[in-house]
Amino acid sequence: MLTYTPTPPRSSPSFRERPWLLLLLAVAWLLPGIFSRDLWHPAEPAVFTAIEEFFAGGNMWLPTVLQQPYFEASPVYIWVAALFQKLLYPWAADAYAATRFASLLFTVIGLMCCGNAGFRLLGQHQGRSVALILIGCTGLLTMTHFLTGYSVVFAALGMCLYGFSLAPTRVIMASLLLGGGWALLSVSVGFLVPSTLMLTALVLPLSSHWRFKRYYLTLIGAFVFAWPLMSVYPFALLKSNTAAFSLWWNDFMFGPFGGMNNFQTAFSLPYYLKNILWFAFPAWPLAIWTLTRSKLAQHGWGVLASAWLLVIGFLLAINPHQYQEHLVWLLPPLALLGAAQLDGLRRGAAAFINWFGMMTFGLLAIFLWIGFFAMNYGWPEKLAERSHYFSPYYTPEINTIPLVVALLFTPIWLWAITRKHIRGRQAVTNWAAGVTLVWALMMTLFLPWLDAAKSHAPVVRQMEAALSPELKTALSNKLACIGVDRNARTARIAWAQYGTINLATDADECRYRLVQQPKGSAVPQEWDLIWEGARPRNKTEGFALLARHKPKDDIKPIE
Repeated sequence: MLTYTPTPPRSSPSFRERPWLLLLLAVAWLLPGIFSRDLWHPAEPAVFTAIEEFFAGGNMWLPTVLQQPYFEASPVYIWVAALFQKLLYPWAADAYAATRFASLLFTVIGLMCCGNAGFRLLGQHQGRSVALILIGCTGLLTMTHFLTGYSVVFAALGMCLYGFSLAPTRVIMASLLLGGGWALLSVSVGFLVPSTLMLTALVLPLSSHWRFKRYYLTLIGAFVFAWPLMSVYPFALLKSNTAAFSLWWNDFMFGPFGGMNNFQTAFSLPYYLKNILWFAFPAWPLAIWTLTRSKLAQHGWGVLASAWLLVIGFLLAINPHQYQEHLVWLLPPLALLGAAQLDGLRRGAAAFINWFGMMTFGLLAIFLWIGFFAMNYGWPEKLAERSHYFSPYYTPEINTIPLVVALLFTPIWLWAITRKHIRGRQAVTNWAAGVTLVWALMMTLFLPWLDAAKSHAPVVRQMEAALSPELKTALSNKLACIGVDRNARTARIAWAQYGTINLATDADECRYRLVQQPKGSAVPQEWDLIWEGARPRNKTEGFALLARHKPKDDIKPIE
């Protein structure tokens, strides 16, 4: 009698874990973009100026830019950036690169905390998946490699997530991390975001998964640790500068939402829904996959991530300011949800993510290589014309070390994407490798081209080249001066960083004046236009050097 014996199901192929590959990928993702470039507009010049003024004896609790309070950057970030500049400049890096290591450090802290939280909440190997998903999110690139205080926010959010994950096993460490994260958030982004996360922590016991003794002890310890720390900054600011404290209290206490006297809200949900599509990819589609596969209420991590997303999502929806960086508030829970069911991702979905990444990053890499030849060798001609249009101050420049780095990254990426038996974790790894490849090519092949477009250095050099030899001599001998308005902050910072001429702030006696206005603006009747310029394709910001028709009789040398 014929019988049918079914074929035994194939077991899923086992994959050898290689932690060193994750470390190598993280290093390759972190380092490009830190070195060999100027300060890029808009945030970097202001933050670096705040660090310089801190070095010059400024108030350690009140960052200032041109002696004006600057609440956009956390004092903690200024301290750490100043420390890195002290440690690394000039023997290991230039001043700009040395200070950027602060952003790198806080990003590493955030990645490690989120990864460890994934390990604690989801199980072995899932921490790596959380870290890979975050590396693959392009929204983290700018805050990692630029001078911006938002890397501190990412680190603080990671500390909070890690603190929640440690509550079942290590109460003291969980309390320190959770309370420290709240305190760091309060000094970085105002009191509203940490207060919202505190409220989230208080309501978690509504779920049975968070209704246990160790969690209650963690909450008590976190609040006991956080509240005194959160009061240090306002108390120190009050004692050191009463006027600045009043400004912070009235306008900046709640971060982007304002202060006690002008608390503001607006409907910003469409803006953040639109930008999260690229900012948090692939975290958000993987999180949706988890939603379709798991009942979040049945898991402690699901309750935590859902509550976090709901309350912080509401804050974003009513945020009066539309800044892409604020979407980092959602990245830790999204990455956690994305990693939860990553190993259960269907082979077709994993293959699609892998294919989409191969096509997207492969085409971008090809375009970047062709663009490199176009801007340096003039071929293809049309692309060379467009590259000159967007960065007209760029002069062809080929540096050996960046070129070698770019040549190494490309075959390594090709090797990574040609592996067989692609599953969820391998697809996410390949996506992160693709992001790293494109970023590395941009920060090696295209770095001088981007630097010429985003830095004010070429504009400053153009203005100084336009000065006559007689005027240069008079300026060096302090027989003439160039005035600038106190409110022209961009001009004052740019010429202080890249210029060789000292501008005189609000000096009406100067015959010459540097004004900050759109290129092509009308010149006042009493003045003649000597020079005007702007960064490429910038229609709202420009600079002009003016001279009076006749010098004033009472012009005196500048002391």
